[in-house]
Amino acid sequence: MGRRPLALSRAALAHRGYRVLMRTLTLPVLGWLWLRGHKDAGYRERMGERLGFIDPTPASAGGLWIHAASVGEVQAARPLIAALRAEWPDHAITVSTQSPNGARTLHNHWGDAIQHVYAPIDTPGAAGRFLDRLQPSMLVLIEREIWPEWLWQCRERLIPVALVNARLSADSAASYERWRALMRPVWSQLAVVAAADAPSEAHYAALGVPPERLLHTGNLKFDQRDTPDDASRLPWLTHRAIVVAGSTHEGEESALITSWHELARQIPGALLILVPRHPERFDAVAQQLTDSGLSFVRRSRGETPADNTSVLLADTMGELTLWYLHASVCFIGGSLVPIGGHNALEAMACAKPVLFGPHTQHFQELYQDVEACGAGERVDSARLLLRTATQWMRDKALLQRKGQLARDFVLRQQGSSQRSLEALRTVWAPLQPPLLSPVFARDAGTQTVWHDPQQMATGDAAVFEAPSIEGSALATGSGRGQAHRIALDGGEGVLRHYRRGGLMARLSPDRYLGRSARDSRAMAEFTLLRRLRAWGLPVPAPVAARQQRAGWSYKADIVVAMIPQTRNVAQRLSEAALPGEAWKALGAAIRSMHERQVFHADLNCHNLLLDAQGQAWIVDFDKCALRPGHVWKAQNLARLQRSLRKEQARRPGFQWDEAHWAVLLEGYRLHGPETA
Repeated sequence: MGRRPLALSRAALAHRGYRVLMRTLTLPVLGWLWLRGHKDAGYRERMGERLGFIDPTPASAGGLWIHAASVGEVQAARPLIAALRAEWPDHAITVSTQSPNGARTLHNHWGDAIQHVYAPIDTPGAAGRFLDRLQPSMLVLIEREIWPEWLWQCRERLIPVALVNARLSADSAASYERWRALMRPVWSQLAVVAAADAPSEAHYAALGVPPERLLHTGNLKFDQRDTPDDASRLPWLTHRAIVVAGSTHEGEESALITSWHELARQIPGALLILVPRHPERFDAVAQQLTDSGLSFVRRSRGETPADNTSVLLADTMGELTLWYLHASVCFIGGSLVPIGGHNALEAMACAKPVLFGPHTQHFQELYQDVEACGAGERVDSARLLLRTATQWMRDKALLQRKGQLARDFVLRQQGSSQRSLEALRTVWAPLQPPLLSPVFARDAGTQTVWHDPQQMATGDAAVFEAPSIEGSALATGSGRGQAHRIALDGGEGVLRHYRRGGLMARLSPDRYLGRSARDSRAMAEFTLLRRLRAWGLPVPAPVAARQQRAGWSYKADIVVAMIPQTRNVAQRLSEAALPGEAWKALGAAIRSMHERQVFHADLNCHNLLLDAQGQAWIVDFDKCALRPGHVWKAQNLARLQRSLRKEQARRPGFQWDEAHWAVLLEGYRLHGPETA
């Protein structure tokens, strides 16, 4: 919606130091991403997005921005995204990741239905560009992705931020406490913190998250809905004893490979499925298997294991749940080496017992509960892991009982996605997501047209041609050109061509600098009106917007839906005095706009309308934006008052009296707490 004046706020010294650090690290970070591209080419794709140069669809403006850093966070967010899709249109949901694996996982689940972008580096320029282009109504962070500059830029743009499935270990909490000068504003800014477990809730409370914004919703992964029916996809695995080692790290595969011979001797035909956490390690693990002499196949080559194959290397993305569904026993990687462990719930939701190593500090409470309920066991070596797996697989009744305990454990604790959704609703209210209508964009040579297909079937540029029919012109009072009444599909609209005012109009009456359609006057007003309508504010519906480029300048037009049976306040007062209820309605309409922090750049008596039922409307949102603070609201009202006095001076018989202003202010104050 445009940048806020820099004088409105100043970063604290700690935050300014952080900015210097992050700017210094920008080139090294980009270089690191490029080097990682040697192993995963995805890191070299869309590098500009890391600097905030995203190109989101027009329909995503005003929607949700969900940030899930990588595969684990995307998997955790799946139940929540599924719940959000029942309330938000797909075109209004954008998910960002930092890793290409996260992007692939998102695409595997939802294809192109949900827009994906790479998250920006945490610098003022990158984060600011990202937000100015996406213009979200809300940011939802998954698990622990707290970036101070993102939060600062959201605060400046009045974008609420929620942290969902929030996890925080004691070590991480201590780290945040060491940087409290930098992080203190973050904790008070978060609109909601939905903690995944009780210890995390306690850590966030100790850091300073306000208690009324902190709640324990449980872990989203309990709500994953994968079912064992999917096991029928791979009949060649249905009759084998299988150990799945999921999300393994360096050192774990080699230990399992070395110890596998012992299990294979005791359970002939057993199969080890290795699922390395990071795809750049697939080839290295394949080489370890080759060196070990074990017979193995690679999933990425379409190979299927024969009866005498010892190992299946699952070197593909997005299939971990599939392997868990086929498993007899699951090992959760990142726990035999000091990584901190990964989430066991995906395996347990498939009714599989789990084994894990000693390093589980990232999910300490979860693994304690798993041990306590009998659905899993902690081991301190790969050899002991495979011995335990052998014992379980030899005792079919024991294996089945442990699997049922795992499934029951998950079922008892489901509901996190609905609890999180209820918390998020309170943050985005009063916005009504279904009112964020789709937007179609069409580029044709030097012009770009956006239109709402619910208001106009096609984005035909002919709609922007002013009609020559007598009586089509509408009064504006702005001195910046003429608005015209035009026919639309099933109704009427108002066409307005953007014109300059003041001295600039003599040099260039209707041309503006710039080439980006998104930043043009017409598209900016179209985007703002679309959000205001979703908030339920009394403004016209945007129908279409056009930018016509010529070199480094452009012309612009907008079409909005006609509000039936309305006249502006200047016209009404030229004929008769307004009743007190009309003045109160005008005050209430302005207040509803101010409560959403909407700054109207030209609030005057020509831009306020009253319809036949006495409802007030506000129009002409050129150069308007969301603005923090409250001082400007009184200035906004003063501008309106000056316009009324001006019209009284220039129009004989203009029915305005200063006493009317007090009635308008009464309506303004009755609509909400005093701020003006």
